[in-house]
Amino acid sequence: MTQHLDVEELQNLLKTVVDETTSITETLASKASKILSKHASEKNADIKLSTSERAALQREIKKALSQSHYSQGTGFASYSPATQDEQDYWTLEWWYKKEDQLQQAKLENYQNAQRFLDFRSFEWFHKPAQNKSPCIHGPYVDYICNGAYTITIAHPVMIHDHFIGVIATDILVSALEKLLMPKLKNIKQKAVIMNDSSRVITSNDISIRTGTLFKAKTDQQFFSQPCQSFQLVVI
Repeated sequence: MTQHLDVEELQNLLKTVVDETTSITETLASKASKILSKHASEKNADIKLSTSERAALQREIKKALSQSHYSQGTGFASYSPATQDEQDYWTLEWWYKKEDQLQQAKLENYQNAQRFLDFRSFEWFHKPAQNKSPCIHGPYVDYICNGAYTITIAHPVMIHDHFIGVIATDILVSALEKLLMPKLKNIKQKAVIMNDSSRVITSNDISIRTGTLFKAKTDQQFFSQPCQSFQLVVI
């Protein structure tokens, strides 16, 4: 009975993390759409932020990040293709938590680096752009911001039917591990949390490492999907 309760508590905690972060991201995407609504009449949906738009976005991003219990960073990403007069441009208005303060990652200032990395190819940007729907991506190593294993919850920013960018929210796997590990350690059997592609997020077994592919065993005793994109296996 105790084991069952430990598993249930772990599932509930994981669901709480994902549900809250998803809700905050979705709400921020809706607010971003309103802030940028004057672009609705433009033929293309590529946007460069005005001073007032950026200031309004920054206020909402910082507010959302302050309200989030589990995320470490959030922001708005958009891409504008080159024209006859201007080069292509990567917009990345990003803020993160550091020592109980919110700081801006001034990644947008380094356009050559953004051109080299090109976040359009990253799943957290590509999927919402292509499918016009939210996605959860990770664990992956975030080479743009923190260089650490990260899970990103991304929501498209839409004006009418036009995709204009993405609101993305990051959860560091290390922070998620710290939160979940007390529950994981209470489970006497081997327990693994992974994504839909069977890539390990965390485990109570040190031999099963974050980012590796987990092959389910034939003696698998328990399997559940407590929330979107995450699975729990106890063997």
